[in-house]
Amino acid sequence: MISLVRCDDRMIHGQCIVRVLGDFKIERVIGVDDFTAGNAVLKRIYEMALPPHISGGVHTTSDALCLIGESISDNKNTLVLVKNPQTAHALYKESEALPKELNIGPMSSRKGAVKATMYAYLTDEEVSAVDEMTAMGVRVYFNQTIDQKTDEWTNLKASMKR
Repeated sequence: MISLVRCDDRMIHGQCIVRVLGDFKIERVIGVDDFTAGNAVLKRIYEMALPPHISGGVHTTSDALCLIGESISDNKNTLVLVKNPQTAHALYKESEALPKELNIGPMSSRKGAVKATMYAYLTDEEVSAVDEMTAMGVRVYFNQTIDQKTDEWTNLKASMKR
């Protein structure tokens, strides 16, 4: 079963391993990022960062769709982890069965990105992807860990300075 769909530009890192995997009792991670999946060194680094009791890996968007389809009907708590909202949008366009919620965690400040929360910055392309997912009926919300305040995209969008 898909327990969480999360966008985090660092993908697999300390906060994700310690909190997210534990809080959601994750047993499998389906990492989705075309660039990382196509770079053997980066892919291996991310996969080695997973704790030994967690199965998973980093996949291209097209390869991940098959794995997501298989995961939806099994009993293994699964995290679908994407690096950016555009990838999440691509998954939602192709998979009707994905839970209609996207958690956006940390997204680094970078050129062209605007602050959405204290820890998340979005580019115009990312904002467009989030808007399109919202129009598809996906609830998009921001929080780093389950015990922190949740900010809904519908509330944040109006306050973003662009």
